[in-house]
Amino acid sequence: MPEGGPQPRTYRAGFVMEYTIGHVTFTKMLQRVVERDPSVRAEWFLIEPGHEVWPATMFPFSANYSLSVSASAARLVGLAARFDVLFMHTQTLSLFLGPVMGRVPSVISVDGTPINIDEAYPLHHKQGRQVEGVKRRLVGSSFRRATYTMPWSRWCARSLVDDYRVAPRRAPIVRPGTDVEKWEVGPRRDGGPLRVLFVGGEFARKGGPDLLAALAVLEADWECDIVTKSEVPGSERVRVHRDLDQDDPRLAALFGAADVFVLPTAGDAMPLAIIEAMAAGLAVVSTRIAAVPEVVDDGATGILINPGDVAALAEALKRLAASPQLRREMGAAGRRRACELFDEKVNGPRVLELVKTAADEGAVRR
Repeated sequence: MPEGGPQPRTYRAGFVMEYTIGHVTFTKMLQRVVERDPSVRAEWFLIEPGHEVWPATMFPFSANYSLSVSASAARLVGLAARFDVLFMHTQTLSLFLGPVMGRVPSVISVDGTPINIDEAYPLHHKQGRQVEGVKRRLVGSSFRRATYTMPWSRWCARSLVDDYRVAPRRAPIVRPGTDVEKWEVGPRRDGGPLRVLFVGGEFARKGGPDLLAALAVLEADWECDIVTKSEVPGSERVRVHRDLDQDDPRLAALFGAADVFVLPTAGDAMPLAIIEAMAAGLAVVSTRIAAVPEVVDDGATGILINPGDVAALAEALKRLAASPQLRREMGAAGRRRACELFDEKVNGPRVLELVKTAADEGAVRR
């Protein structure tokens, strides 16, 4: 660029992130991507459980996680004028940011809309009709007020357009990513017991009891590693790890030592642990729920069953236990799919491009 010519723009971006369960993984990915982009000057607001502004005894709706945590986010970004653009993950944090979004360009990252969640989480607790109605109106208003929404999947994009009347051009799909180089491992072994890996913070919701029930009737030699935050009893063949996070090298070692990754989830949006397992070259067994079928190519990179079908889960494990060749083929196909669709070095910059586009549109309007 000639000396004295126009200089690249620097974007002052506020990242307001729901920082719990799988959202932590997405936040850390985005932080790595931002660190590699000198044009983005970021300030991070990490909203964790316990940041609620009001105790549940003060207002009837304050016991609602979405409403209360969103109020915390609104308080943290009160000085919104310092930003060129706001990025929010998820819409849970946007409910009380309408006035801010009216002044500052914004992007809302969405792994699943509330209507998606009601569909995909059979045990999802809903409060009274009045509270749920208020929340739905607030969410719809936030989606439409945002400069862009950013659904992670076609499943989520359809709900944004059909249920919340978001214009399709304002809802481009941008998938999450993972560090595919971090998860790459060498050839898988043929002999020994089938080594099963489960990674899910909420053991029951992620289908852990179904996995244990299927293993109990599996007519093959097996052992299982369970990574969870829940209280789960271990045994001679079931090793429970409750102290591992995504950056722990012991977790990467478990992915490297496993033969198959199993997540028979009963309620989910797009589990990032499945993407990591595919990047590690593992055959995946999971459920036909939410956006999981957009991640796992059933029959090619893994096997999908219906939620709660323990017999089908046991049969899938039996097939994989009997055929190291099938495990290798599915794992290799999964690795290729992860590199093609979920590489953070590709998808991360796409997130930032959308953030910058929103900021540029806002600058033109001003």
